[in-house]
Amino acid sequence: MGRSVAVVTYQFSVVVKSMEKGLTDKDYDVVLLEDDEDQILAVMDTTEVFLVYLQDSVLGDIEKVKELLLLCDMFEDHGRHPIFIGAANSRDAFFKVVPALKNYVWVDRPVDMYKLIKDIEKEAKRREDLNAKKRILIIDDDPFSAQIVSEWLKNLYTVSTCADGMEGISWLVKNKVDLILLDYEMPVVDGPKVLEMLRMHSETAHIPVIFLTGIGTKESIRRVLSLKPQGYILKTTTRDDLIKNLEEFFEKQGK
Repeated sequence: MGRSVAVVTYQFSVVVKSMEKGLTDKDYDVVLLEDDEDQILAVMDTTEVFLVYLQDSVLGDIEKVKELLLLCDMFEDHGRHPIFIGAANSRDAFFKVVPALKNYVWVDRPVDMYKLIKDIEKEAKRREDLNAKKRILIIDDDPFSAQIVSEWLKNLYTVSTCADGMEGISWLVKNKVDLILLDYEMPVVDGPKVLEMLRMHSETAHIPVIFLTGIGTKESIRRVLSLKPQGYILKTTTRDDLIKNLEEFFEKQGK
């Protein structure tokens, strides 16, 4: 079979089944899902592209609108960009009620299968390019510092940021990364404690951690080295030196 596509719908219909057949005839592996979180999460990691088919009736049902809002949040949390399908004359109403829809591709109904397939391939390519890059999480309570490092690295890696250790740990429950750049001095839970917590859980124990910090005293370095991080880089580093360090790290990881 070809690419894996999941069609999420609030109500199965002849139109949805016709769209399923059209995609299947083009060699896509299609699964139909209800707007159910458990169903969607069950195929999140194995599905290349999600389509969300919106009937106009969703706008008149406050509970369905709430479900749509939660659905957008869930896709956002997992870094997914679903393609939404709806009537052309309802598009503006949906955008007004659920502004997050403006961030995604919208395909007008009745569906032009040629255009839909082009959008599916474009999203699949985006996912492939994203997955080809190493993923880095920056955990730093200084938004200015985190933003600078993110800007330095964004063209080479897929970069995410979290403002403190607990937020980072929660984020890692839903997302996978190849490396964590961890600040040392943070409120509530400092960097070394975050590393201890990561090493205690099987889901995160294997994730490489490099400290990227402004704290460079012998005592601080001695404290974290006992936890065996993959490195310790001072924030006084230059962009070129940081990138060189990361390239060397990933090169060693690949051997």
